[in-house]
Amino acid sequence: MDAQETVVYTYNLQAGSFPLQFSVLVEPDADQPNHYTLSLSMKAGHVERALCAPVTLRLSIDPRRLDFSVFIFPPRTSLPAGCLYHMRAWLHTAGVDHRIFSDNDLWIGRDPDFRSVGDATFAVLRNATQDMVIYQGVVGHAHVSFIVRFMEARRSRPIQSSLEYEAGGAGKTLFEDCYMRLECEPQIVTFLIYVIPVTSTPAGASHRLRIWLRTPFVSLSPASSTVFQSESYIYQRIWKSDDFKIGAGLNFEALGSRLVMGVRDPDSPRIERDFPCLNPNRRRSSQTPAITINNLSRNSLLHNR
Repeated sequence: MDAQETVVYTYNLQAGSFPLQFSVLVEPDADQPNHYTLSLSMKAGHVERALCAPVTLRLSIDPRRLDFSVFIFPPRTSLPAGCLYHMRAWLHTAGVDHRIFSDNDLWIGRDPDFRSVGDATFAVLRNATQDMVIYQGVVGHAHVSFIVRFMEARRSRPIQSSLEYEAGGAGKTLFEDCYMRLECEPQIVTFLIYVIPVTSTPAGASHRLRIWLRTPFVSLSPASSTVFQSESYIYQRIWKSDDFKIGAGLNFEALGSRLVMGVRDPDSPRIERDFPCLNPNRRRSSQTPAITINNLSRNSLLHNR
């Protein structure tokens, strides 16, 4: 097998009322003879995205003659209903079965009823460009901007997406490793972002955050063999956090009478040069990425798509 070749095994299945397509890619390892890297992707609607981490196997059989079993099954009830699946991919070799890929948290559905998610607060789309969309939401009484960015956002080309949040002039990256391939213009892709409050002390400080990708549903009509589109959408959850900590006007005194609150030193803050850092994983960068939105850029982003 040539080092530049990739063997693609494709499996189609029906998940309720919409089709799914899984692809197992087998690529030779350039540094190790007879070693191959296997990766998995899932295609739904207009979007193909990577699932699970790649796996490296040593094969003494022809990688062009492999046999896989790829399947999903619903493990339990879910909210929204009918959206949660377990996914498995097994490799069969000479009567032996090897589990290669596993995902117990595959969330995907056609037109789920998100109204069934009690206490959810949904972010609203505020602006969209070719390589960025901004949603505005209220989390723990704090006004939060969620910024989704696309790197190399081109049709039929692999792109990388990231999510940042900004509130009150501060923010951070939540994820930056979601890879996908679009069979549509990036402007067709939208997101559903919502938070669910979690009981916490102080109240309003902890939340569950969910990020869903939304694309139009596409069906191949057997009668006409043409693509048929309707006002229907495929939703797939691409990221979550059960520990999203943010709020406004939090009452830390609610932690009780044994709370000891720190008092800022009158000499701080101070500026230090070449200050030794106790964290060995931290590196000082000459370019500090900024994800806050200044007033000028914010004013230019107030037009909806």
